[in-house]
Amino acid sequence: MPGQAEELSFSGELSLTARYYEDDGLFFGQPSSGTSYIPEGRFGFRTDLGFAEAEFEVYGRADSRTGSELVDIQKAYLLTGGDRWSVLVGSDIVFWGVAESYNPVNIINQNDNFGRFDETRKLGQPMVNVNFESGALGTFSFYGLFGFREPDLGTTSSRPRFIVVPDDDVAIFEKSSDKIDFAFRNTNTVGIGNGSLDYAVSYFNGTDRTPVFLPGCANRRFPVSVPTCNAVNRSILASYAGLRPGSQLPLAGQVFLNAPLPTQLFLLSGASVGAVPYYQEIEQVGVELAYATGNWVWKFEGAQRFAQNEDYFLGVAGVEYRFNQAFGTPGALTLAAEYTYDDRSNLQPFTVFDDDVFVSARYDFNNRLMSSITLSGLFDMGNGGDVYMLDISSRLTDSTQISFSATQVDFGGFFDPLSLLTRDDYYELKLTYFF
Repeated sequence: MPGQAEELSFSGELSLTARYYEDDGLFFGQPSSGTSYIPEGRFGFRTDLGFAEAEFEVYGRADSRTGSELVDIQKAYLLTGGDRWSVLVGSDIVFWGVAESYNPVNIINQNDNFGRFDETRKLGQPMVNVNFESGALGTFSFYGLFGFREPDLGTTSSRPRFIVVPDDDVAIFEKSSDKIDFAFRNTNTVGIGNGSLDYAVSYFNGTDRTPVFLPGCANRRFPVSVPTCNAVNRSILASYAGLRPGSQLPLAGQVFLNAPLPTQLFLLSGASVGAVPYYQEIEQVGVELAYATGNWVWKFEGAQRFAQNEDYFLGVAGVEYRFNQAFGTPGALTLAAEYTYDDRSNLQPFTVFDDDVFVSARYDFNNRLMSSITLSGLFDMGNGGDVYMLDISSRLTDSTQISFSATQVDFGGFFDPLSLLTRDDYYELKLTYFF
């Protein structure tokens, strides 16, 4: 916690990634096969001001082929407190979760969707975060989240992307993008038998970070006027609000059939018709469990969400085992297996983690260069699609790192969500310099 003022300490990293796509893009406007060069940078500093600690971190990147660019202030906060309490004011990135495949409870920050749909990268979120350490009952954390961060939903040239590129300019909010969201989390560690249990219970009340894409007036062109466009989208929203789970029709078809005749005729005209992002209000109750005993770790992570049209559950359960000195070497081999489940209907935001098995094998060399290799796969039990991933990384020196990754997608049919990625297999080589 804050004490005497200290000098600034700076840190950062610069990297260059070469990403090679094997195939031409599936959709009109996407680049052909070839290599994209992606420069990235991260710069930050921290200091103790005496009355508070201050930290700042900014991240930026660009893509040579798609023209995608991002500059995001991920951390910019003051932190103060005492022996059992702390208060953070500013922008920060907060991680919730214990699973390897994905983290359904991790909802504080907006997703950075660049190049993938796995929700692993996040954007900074302005907040006030108050933490209390209670002793036997663990840590209680309270969050007030200010200003909704709309995600970058891509352009026609983005890889990967949805079939229809959503129009950010006509985004609709169930309440307001300026409202304050609230969250709470209690974390603790308790001894059970021969092991220890890390648990967390959380609650979120606010705007869903992922939108529902509704058919409506988007990418408006003459002669469609702004009032006409707004009226159509209000009608579409009313149509969506009247839907209930159970239909096997795609969401666009359900909205169309439930809309009044003038709105149906507008959608059939094709003029200024596209995907409208709709951000609904949700409540989420989450649970995280990680029980470690010996070389075993048993994990569960689940969330119950309460949305406008339905309530649904999403969760991950799995186990991992670590072999120390594997194969008679100083290295360690960690094997993991998880099952992901999601019972949302097609009225809710898109997900690929609805009925899948995830397996991975990671070998850490435990050497000075921090070398590792990970092979993993995601197998869709419902549609038969698979995703295979390989990640290799190693330090070259104390200040440089090289990494290689590859992703291959085998989709299970036209209705498989992975069919969006069928031509987005890629290989990636990345060189990073730390300072």
